[in-house]
Amino acid sequence: MDVSYEAVNGSDAGDGGVPHGALLARLAETMWEGDREATAAARAAVVDAAGADVMVDAVAVSANFHMMTRVADGTGTPLDPGTYDMSAPVREACDLNGFVSRRDPQGDRQTAQGASS
Repeated sequence: MDVSYEAVNGSDAGDGGVPHGALLARLAETMWEGDREATAAARAAVVDAAGADVMVDAVAVSANFHMMTRVADGTGTPLDPGTYDMSAPVREACDLNGFVSRRDPQGDRQTAQGASS
């Protein structure tokens, strides 16, 4: 399977090379937007196209991601230097560096490296 990153920034950008990717991205968007009717419709569309197991897995992955991110943000956990460097191409390809909630800007990374040396 050839996976790409275009769907990261919205369901209108394609399926990312993932089966039912656009539907899954739309489901994630509706959960983030908090529109219960839109979320119910997106869940039903995923179940119709891919089955209930895929829908449950997608919602569980989203819930776990939000939980882990909130724990990391709440405790101020920065990315370690290795992950920061390794993730640079993906963050750039997905245009993630512009998010307001993005953690571990360059200055924090330098501080973390300086503290460990």
